Amino acid sequence: METVGGENIFRGKRIDSKQYSGPLWPFLKQKMESFGSRTALVSRYVRYVTDPLARRVWGREQIDPYKQQELTYTEVVKRAEALARGLMKLGLRQGTSLCIFAPNSVENALLILATHAIGATVHAPNPASLPGELRRQLGLSDAPLIVTVPELLAPVKEAVAGTDVRIIVIGPRDGNLNYLDLLALGSGDVTLPPPPADPSKVIASLLFSSGTTGLPKGVQITQRNIMAFIFIYEAFDGRQIDEKDTVVLFLPFFHVYGQVVTLLTGLAHGCRHVIMSKFEMVPFLTFCQRYKATVLFLVPPVIIGMVNFPGLSKYDLSTVRMVTTGAAPLGQEVEQQFVKKLNLPCLLNGYGMTENMVATVQSFRYHKSGTVGHLLPNMDYKIVDPETGRSLGVDQTGELYMRGPMTMMGYHKNPEATRQTIDRDGWIHTGDMARIDADGYLYIVDRLKELIKYKGEQVAPAVLEDLLMAHPELSDVCVIGLPDPVAGELPRAYVVRTPGSKVTEQEVKDFVAKQVPSYMQLRGGVEFRETIPKSPSGKILRRLLRDELKQQQKSRL
Repeated sequence: METVGGENIFRGKRIDSKQYSGPLWPFLKQKMESFGSRTALVSRYVRYVTDPLARRVWGREQIDPYKQQELTYTEVVKRAEALARGLMKLGLRQGTSLCIFAPNSVENALLILATHAIGATVHAPNPASLPGELRRQLGLSDAPLIVTVPELLAPVKEAVAGTDVRIIVIGPRDGNLNYLDLLALGSGDVTLPPPPADPSKVIASLLFSSGTTGLPKGVQITQRNIMAFIFIYEAFDGRQIDEKDTVVLFLPFFHVYGQVVTLLTGLAHGCRHVIMSKFEMVPFLTFCQRYKATVLFLVPPVIIGMVNFPGLSKYDLSTVRMVTTGAAPLGQEVEQQFVKKLNLPCLLNGYGMTENMVATVQSFRYHKSGTVGHLLPNMDYKIVDPETGRSLGVDQTGELYMRGPMTMMGYHKNPEATRQTIDRDGWIHTGDMARIDADGYLYIVDRLKELIKYKGEQVAPAVLEDLLMAHPELSDVCVIGLPDPVAGELPRAYVVRTPGSKVTEQEVKDFVAKQVPSYMQLRGGVEFRETIPKSPSGKILRRLLRDELKQQQKSRL
């Protein structure tokens, strides 16, 4: 800890920032080409191989739809740049966005790389988003193109109705352009644009997060942010992953953990990635065994599921040497059970948020149980008393502030929200209550922010409250998270009926369920009250409801 200008600041070790000051694509291309014939991406099938264009585009590499597809690093670079040229012919340029509204796939990964090859922006909404939210995000991102899969065509068509956004399908054409058309377009002589002069000003990825409160906002992750993470992760404790590693990747590409921390960082280090479109326990364990997975990037609900899965011992997971977890809290008891079942030296926790990617990580060298990791290089942190604004010292609890080269450029087209999150000195106000010990390890104690985390998905109470307030038989509402050992938190509503109303809990649940994705449903229940606790200024006092809920849970023990 250092005292600077009267403030107590915790600093990670320093490395030369010139290492990550260059543009993203030339770096990724050079790294991937260096791995040559090593396998980069693996998938089990390709749906669209019956397309007439397949033979012309794929030639002798025509793929049986029931066999896996494997691409080497050399092929990944070649196809990414072919896709980039095709996208450019359709109007994608630096300063514009490609919207990828699809589950994980090799094609999805290649399109992300193709967008970076142009120097454009990857806009990755959650595929569970309803048409209204997708339309709102498309309006913010100004994407001229949207890529999707046949299963999601209906909501995409509804979202783009009346706009100039063109649809590209990873699958049969169905009247639209498809992935193979892009490859065919990219076979011509189109020169990729030169890399940007200032990567710190170029938005590489636009991922939507609710931040600490409110509607989802577009987080502007720059090329420099991504470059910084790749170099800082390696500088933290040496190279933790390399070309000898295999990762079974199910973490969604619409999340920073899946897209940047796992996919792009893994490609920069030569890993083999087995891509899953979604998580299912049996296929996941099967792939881990079949492909001899060595490194797993997980989230707490998956770890809890593995610990409780009765057939876990039937799978040979002996090749797994390292497991990292993040995105939500994990209890120490579950952690110990997991480590024992997989015969690991430890489980590596990390902490971060979309707005700053990763803030702390653990390694085999820097590991302390009960923490979420150690300060990363070139990062600054401070613990602030939320009442007085005074910076605190070692082992004192307050709100965590952080700043560094991975801090987002801001919220897209939302300067007010940016000002509320990043202060004039560059500190991100995380909304998390934390403390840092004398060795630099971070402990997350609680949350100031109102965001609910359901199985790693972000649920903004404000969104659900707006929906509930539209119900004709409800006069006031409040939504908080109900702690749950498997999901993390379950959205729970407190509502006040209008006079004479007899609306039931199930009716309220059904009202919400018809308008939101599965992860936003009121699984934590609905409680009817006479009033919602509020401050004199009218602000909902969620803290009182959370405290009340804790007392109810204690009384049941």
